[in-house]
Amino acid sequence: MDVKIMKELAQKYTVQELNKFADDFEQTGVAPIKTQEDPGDQMSDYLQAAELRAYLDSGLSINEALREFSKRVRGVLT
Repeated sequence: MDVKIMKELAQKYTVQELNKFADDFEQTGVAPIKTQEDPGDQMSDYLQAAELRAYLDSGLSINEALREFSKRVRGVLT
């Protein structure tokens, strides 16, 4: 999880745009906005940024959104 990339994508694109990037990447294998070399990391960047953007759209600040997203990820991993 590259927080810097997530923040940049989430602040620049809408949830719909990020989900479309993920869909297009899955269908074509070509990254609309390239963030990393590894395809798995690339897809994760789009999907994680979309989740982060959803928190931003709900009114949270970027730091609050990151905190909530991180809590959710930790909850899944434990």
